[in-house]
Amino acid sequence: MPRNSIIEDIFDMTTNAPWWVGVVIAVILWIVGLVVDASTPNNAPTAAFHMLGRYFLNLVACVVLVAAAVSAVKKLLRRRLLDRQDGLPSLRALSWREFEQLVGEAYRRQGYDVEETGGGGADGGIDLILRGHGETVLVQCKQWRAQQVGVDKVRELFGVMTAEGGNRAILVTSGSFTNDAQSFKVGKPLILVDGPALAAMVRDFRTPSARTTPPPFPSARPEPRTLLSETSPTCPKCGAPMVLRTARRGANAGNQFYGCTRYPDCKGIRYI
Repeated sequence: MPRNSIIEDIFDMTTNAPWWVGVVIAVILWIVGLVVDASTPNNAPTAAFHMLGRYFLNLVACVVLVAAAVSAVKKLLRRRLLDRQDGLPSLRALSWREFEQLVGEAYRRQGYDVEETGGGGADGGIDLILRGHGETVLVQCKQWRAQQVGVDKVRELFGVMTAEGGNRAILVTSGSFTNDAQSFKVGKPLILVDGPALAAMVRDFRTPSARTTPPPFPSARPEPRTLLSETSPTCPKCGAPMVLRTARRGANAGNQFYGCTRYPDCKGIRYI
């Protein structure tokens, strides 16, 4: 496989960085070029060399500016991709690439720096690396509409997480997980996010202008309505058990929902 040129490497790194990083780098390169040109006498023996150096810096600055524009467009498209989702059917209609981008944007809005590895493809692999909140999290995405994700995939992800030294691993699917898969993750730093949990996460982190109704967060901490059981769902944000609650105040007063047992530290919810 041929190696990329320096210009290609710079372009790739800048497109994966925030757009303003590219703008700052381009300005710095342009200023350095001006300083080099101004400090070199026209009759100096190295004048031609310095001129070529300035041309190269200007070229790199232009490449970085184009990459910054690409980065800004990518960010906008990912934001729109998440905001236009309106439920599980729309999530399952995404392509596997769009699904990975959507999951990355959902975690980006939770304060993580998201690296899209591009190595997963339609069949598997580590698709995202999350960094933030004092941890490194490996994420694998499975855009499986009908087939359940089995325990073998969860074991593989746990092995990769252990080998790579990640703090946690998350397996996200638009479908569901087998009972064996759910059992395997107990007591391990693994989070399994199924289709309904992902749909709830997307609803929670849509921009306010994209929401049709406010999320049913209670204005005061309600008491659990039921005890935890083996059939209780897990939190889509932290993986902790959830309990059935009833909102006491606000527009959603009287509505039931599953709330995270770590509330108020974690405000994960599942709609009923």
